[in-house]
Amino acid sequence: MGRRKRSQSEIKAGTAKKRKQEDALLEQGGFGSAGSDISNDDDMYEDAVSKPSDDDDSWDNLEQDYEKRSRNLKHQEDNMVEGLPIKINGKIERKMIRQQPKKNESKDTSDQSEQDEDASERESESKGEKEEEDEEDDENEQVPDTEEKIVQLKEEIADLVEKILEEPEENVPALSRLCRMVKSKNPNTCKFSMLALVPVFKSIIPGYRIRPLTELEKRERVSKEVGRLRHFEQSLVGIYKNYVDILKELSKVPNNDDPLKVQIGALATQAANELISNASHFNFRTEMFTLIIRRICKPNLRADSMSERSIKTLESLLNDDEDGIISLEIVRILCKTAKTRKYNVEESVINILLSLDVLSDYDPNTREENEQEKIRMKKKDRVHLSKKQRKSRKEMKQIEEEMRKAEQSVTVEERERNQAEILKQVFSLYLNILKVQNPKLVGAVLEGLVKFGSMANFELLGDFLEVMKELIKDADLNNISSSEVRKVLLCIVSSFSIVSNHSQMKFNVDLSSFVDALYALLPSISLDANIELSHKSMRLADPLGSEIFKPSVNVSTKAELLLKALDYIFFRSKSGTKQRAAAFTKRIYMSMDHTPEKTSIALLKFLDKLMNKYPEIGGLYSTEDRIGNGNFIMEADTPALCNPESATLWENSLLVNHYCPTVVKGIRFLGTRSKESQ
Repeated sequence: MGRRKRSQSEIKAGTAKKRKQEDALLEQGGFGSAGSDISNDDDMYEDAVSKPSDDDDSWDNLEQDYEKRSRNLKHQEDNMVEGLPIKINGKIERKMIRQQPKKNESKDTSDQSEQDEDASERESESKGEKEEEDEEDDENEQVPDTEEKIVQLKEEIADLVEKILEEPEENVPALSRLCRMVKSKNPNTCKFSMLALVPVFKSIIPGYRIRPLTELEKRERVSKEVGRLRHFEQSLVGIYKNYVDILKELSKVPNNDDPLKVQIGALATQAANELISNASHFNFRTEMFTLIIRRICKPNLRADSMSERSIKTLESLLNDDEDGIISLEIVRILCKTAKTRKYNVEESVINILLSLDVLSDYDPNTREENEQEKIRMKKKDRVHLSKKQRKSRKEMKQIEEEMRKAEQSVTVEERERNQAEILKQVFSLYLNILKVQNPKLVGAVLEGLVKFGSMANFELLGDFLEVMKELIKDADLNNISSSEVRKVLLCIVSSFSIVSNHSQMKFNVDLSSFVDALYALLPSISLDANIELSHKSMRLADPLGSEIFKPSVNVSTKAELLLKALDYIFFRSKSGTKQRAAAFTKRIYMSMDHTPEKTSIALLKFLDKLMNKYPEIGGLYSTEDRIGNGNFIMEADTPALCNPESATLWENSLLVNHYCPTVVKGIRFLGTRSKESQ
């Protein structure tokens, strides 16, 4: 009994000593983390062997404690432990990793495969941390790059890119390391890795937007393939966000800064343009749009080498957008940025809005009628469904809504809401620019009003008309330049375009000031050498100019704008009268002595149409018949003061000898027809 009691006491003492050793090892961060621990274990083992016991349990415990000790390898550093074996290219390799302090993270798992997978993920994370530390050490070394180092850097980046493109899900650490290299202080490392990531992201980014996992989805058990895909998607979103943040930081460089920083900022903008052109559906596109728009919203775009590329990128996105989601984001950011810069931006930036293809088929009146029809829908017209059918229908709607969001499809109602919001933002920007009266942007705003003015609502009508009247008053119509001629024509056309949209409403708007302005502008238009030319016309290129700094984006020439204005006055509004028709007929004949043949032919067709509506103007073709008394006042710039009923179209005798046979034929046709109308 005594011997049995002594053996039990020895067992208790050995167990207590073993627990102390294990607690000490845990506090140090792991088993066998230092050589002193191993020597202490050896002493403990020798003491235990020197005092053998008859109890088998004591020997088993000592043997298990011996098995827990890690092997002591040669050239082993402190805090280094052996990692799990990894099979690379058919060979099994064992690598030493730095021991990190751990908390109680061990959890029971159902099968051994999940444990191995978690272990490999932890190993890859520790490996990535080690690589990051090594990279930071390399960055601190301010050593100039040689040709050999540049070649090695390119080979290293090429190897990383090849691994990522072969198996993206298995090489997330390589993608993360390549993204960290963009933060390098070495300019070559930063530039090469930044540009290398562009084709990588373009290849591995999926065709859908990745959303964050919910708490329920994180807790649920899924298959191994689904878990691997989720891990890759979440890792990709995090790495892509870091890359976008780096591009935003690098692109914020003034044009007069260090040339090296300016070059890196231009490369960051180039990378953003290439990415957003192919990944506009992916996450963080708002940040990318903000990066590009802030880059082009500068007073002097000529100093930025990437301004033209950025403008073309935004215009292509607006042209290709059919649902209005991307267009709405771009317009919101552009309006906000322009307001922050106090509208001190270039004309080409505002002309980007003319590429809004989503507004080409928008009709605000049709939208209001559809809404009224929905409100008037009666309850008796609905189909009766049972409770079970309603529940099933509700579930199907939820499934369809989730599928629609996954496919990023937009319903007709959502598209109309996007169109209405885009139009609201655009008109608000136009009105603010006109109130500020920035001379560089007035032309671009008027171009937009000509294109979108028919969609304006009644609330903005008065504000736009007042601003455009002030613009015409400020222009000297007697001594006006070619650009001012186009600006006044745009004011006239846009004002009639806005009013014509509300022709069904019972209100009267006095547009006589715009009619008088067009009458006074006719001689200047006829003497303009570029009356039939636009920015897309074939002409010699300016070697000192740039493609983005074009006078206007609207392809309408001044001759086309003139015909639009005449059509609005006499055929699409109530501004036309017999007196005005006679005055404009006389002045148009005076202008045709100087206009080119195409413009003259178009004006003759307009006069033919005008004679159908006002046959009284046929009396102007004859010297025998007089419509009114007195003399025609040629110098008067208003139709009401020039006494047009006393005029005679003596220009016929000159135009009959015109060099163009078509013009001569039209002149003779109108002269013959005027005799029939008398």
